[in-house]
Amino acid sequence: MMELIRFPGFVLKRTSEGDVAEAVARGNALLQRLLEPFRRRPKKLLDLLGRYWASILLLIVPMVLAAIYYGFIASDIYISESQFVIRQQERNKMPSSLGMFLQSVGMTSAHEEVFAVREFMMSRDAMKLLDDNLQLRKIYSNQNIDFMHRFNVQGDANSLEEFYEYYKDIVSVEIDTSSSICVVKIKAFTPQTAHSLIEALLFLGEGLINELNARSQHDLVRFYKQELDEAEVANKRAALALSAYRNQQMVFDPKQQSSMQLEQVGKLEAELIAVRGQLAQYHSFASSSPYIASLDKRRTELEKEIGHEMSRVAGKNNSMTQKLIEYERLSLERDFMDKRLASAMASLQQARAEAQRQLLYLEMIVAPNLPDKSLYPRRGRDLLLVFITCLALYGLVRLFIAGVKEHRS
Repeated sequence: MMELIRFPGFVLKRTSEGDVAEAVARGNALLQRLLEPFRRRPKKLLDLLGRYWASILLLIVPMVLAAIYYGFIASDIYISESQFVIRQQERNKMPSSLGMFLQSVGMTSAHEEVFAVREFMMSRDAMKLLDDNLQLRKIYSNQNIDFMHRFNVQGDANSLEEFYEYYKDIVSVEIDTSSSICVVKIKAFTPQTAHSLIEALLFLGEGLINELNARSQHDLVRFYKQELDEAEVANKRAALALSAYRNQQMVFDPKQQSSMQLEQVGKLEAELIAVRGQLAQYHSFASSSPYIASLDKRRTELEKEIGHEMSRVAGKNNSMTQKLIEYERLSLERDFMDKRLASAMASLQQARAEAQRQLLYLEMIVAPNLPDKSLYPRRGRDLLLVFITCLALYGLVRLFIAGVKEHRS
């Protein structure tokens, strides 16, 4: 029996237990009909996966992941580029002695120096200088860089050696061997970073050139400066030795003084000849003349004086001839040292001029640019390459599966 229960604004029916059971049964039947498709769907999904697993795994999944990466994750890569060349003034032909010395100290041409600059820019020393001054590792470890291009993704690789491997990927230095033009490229994730880094790297390269110039000038000029210093000391020593000998022997120029003494001896001999002539005349015509005794005395004095003067000129111990031998030796040594000093001074001037001609210059051909557009990643091209690669791999897998099925059959 159904009863009505009234409430303000509502009218409810009170049902019996049989009606409730019937309603529950109808609800269960309806629920089973609704759930029936969902019970059958996992089987259909498994059938689809079993039939198209290769397409899903090798085509759909990689393309979806690539689209997500290139569309939302991949960081823009900016490249700053510069070109320079190493120049030096044209060298003139050197004298043989200086040219041989330049070869011995290993002077090289500018064509070879550009390779030295390239090796330095790609070296650990350049990387460390950039890292110390610009915090290179911190820049490339920024969390805004995607995980595929960021340094030290996991946070446990922060050594210089590990960063050097990363450094070789972001810095490129290439040389055109025909023109000796060096092209420098730096990859960064902001235009300002790329521009700043390439300017700093070029500054380091120019510093290396200046250091090579200073070292070359020092090595070249040092040899001739040392030769000049030695020549000056030797020249001073020779001049002092000659001056000391003059003071010790109380002579200025033995050769000139010997000439004066010989001239005096000549006069004395002429007078002696005259006296002897007079004596001969007196002995012939006036043998008792009182002048004979005085003339004999004068002859004896002249002979003694001539002998004394000749002993001073050509004696054994303290004669002018003995003094002249030592004087000539010291004088020749001084003249030789004068010529050596003049030659050393001329060589030093020539070496300085040659060192100036050998100065190297880093001349900028293309100044570092501030990139206004990222060159990488090229999303359309990269997605196409991923699709082509996956398609080729999918084709290989399908051919392999077909071969296996054919072999089994």
